[in-house]
Amino acid sequence: MTKLSCFCLCLLAPAAGAATLVDRGEEIFRKALAYTVQIKNSVSVPFAGDAKGSSLGAGFVIDAQRGWILTNAHVVSRSPSRVEIAFHDQEFHDATKVWVDPYMDIAVVKASPQVDTAAIDVPRLECRDAPSVGHPVGAFGHPWRLQFTGTRGIISGVTSRYRTELLQTDAPINQGNSGGPLISLEDGRIVGINTAGIRGAQNTNFAVAMKYACRIVELLRAGTDPSPPDLGLVFFRDIDNRKLLRVARSYPRPGKLEFRPGDTIQEVIGEAGRIENETQLMHALRGRLEGSRIRVLREGATIELNGTKAALPRVLEQRGVYASGVLFGPVTIRDAQEIGVRGFMVHHVEPGSIGEAQEVVRADVLEAVDGAPIGDLEALHRRLQEAADARRRVELTLKRLVGGEYTFAYAQRRLFVRDLRMVAEPSSADGSPGRLDLKAAH
Repeated sequence: MTKLSCFCLCLLAPAAGAATLVDRGEEIFRKALAYTVQIKNSVSVPFAGDAKGSSLGAGFVIDAQRGWILTNAHVVSRSPSRVEIAFHDQEFHDATKVWVDPYMDIAVVKASPQVDTAAIDVPRLECRDAPSVGHPVGAFGHPWRLQFTGTRGIISGVTSRYRTELLQTDAPINQGNSGGPLISLEDGRIVGINTAGIRGAQNTNFAVAMKYACRIVELLRAGTDPSPPDLGLVFFRDIDNRKLLRVARSYPRPGKLEFRPGDTIQEVIGEAGRIENETQLMHALRGRLEGSRIRVLREGATIELNGTKAALPRVLEQRGVYASGVLFGPVTIRDAQEIGVRGFMVHHVEPGSIGEAQEVVRADVLEAVDGAPIGDLEALHRRLQEAADARRRVELTLKRLVGGEYTFAYAQRRLFVRDLRMVAEPSSADGSPGRLDLKAAH
């Protein structure tokens, strides 16, 4: 009996003397309670990618003096909407969109003057490196409307399988978590923005890495345009995960940087690291639209490309024409040039509307009104206004992407024009206060 007891004590002795890891989860989540907010968003007329209605998500304070809150673009929507925020145990107040990114699922909103954020202890942000696989993290937010809830897990990896590069985590992220912080449970730094999960999959969730949001915020503070470039490129899918960014098609803008099909993009000179995917390229070129050197591999030789780059259209300046329950706006199909789509796209069709009765379908492309092409939204509005004043129907020529035997089908639909109006974000409709002024952002 004595020998057995001694043997057990000898085995246990090294563990008793080893360094003890301190679990800081409670402390870290307690701090998150103070800087995390609820975000309500209400959309009445949605652009493509959004849905009509109200939703609840999360966000967190990144600049106490400015009242800036970071969240996902899909939480506040890319459509004109009403945004409200509320801190723990406080009422909801209106907020203003400062930036909604046209490429990454990232947005910045500003709390109204009624909300005092100056005393909030802003969390530290991990703006440099993505955490390693196995790093312990906690997701904070409002899953299924269970407000200010924390869950925990680890970083599972990094993937660019779903268009943009994302952190993968097994920390539970559910509806209502979007926009909330993904927090290192070692030091309390924010490492990502909770974004999405695979429906039906077990513990496979995703977050936008914090370094991509940090670059946007830094540029906004400096009064520099954080728009990503519109390079006019279609890339090969990296099916085999070779981590190579190769150009499949190039549609260069006049006077802008010119790539060729087959170019492999290697690096942006002056930015550390090899370019492995589209997200890394867009990140490296933010704030450098006027000039940057890009090293590419072309036909076995390494060359440098240098030139200006156009910016992707700003989300907050997106506009549309609404008539008879149909919202017409810019074509937002990602590879529109590749499939020969031009004109105006149907972004939304209101159930029960004249447009729905005439079988106008979302994603239809409007090529002509009364047989004549339309150059811009103002011209479209004028043409529809003339028809409304004359109390006559207009004939729409629509191009529709279909499957089966045909790639496209054409349809002509005639409808009376009712409830005609322009649709735009309030802050960007006429340059009124609240519209982002990059020169005054700091």
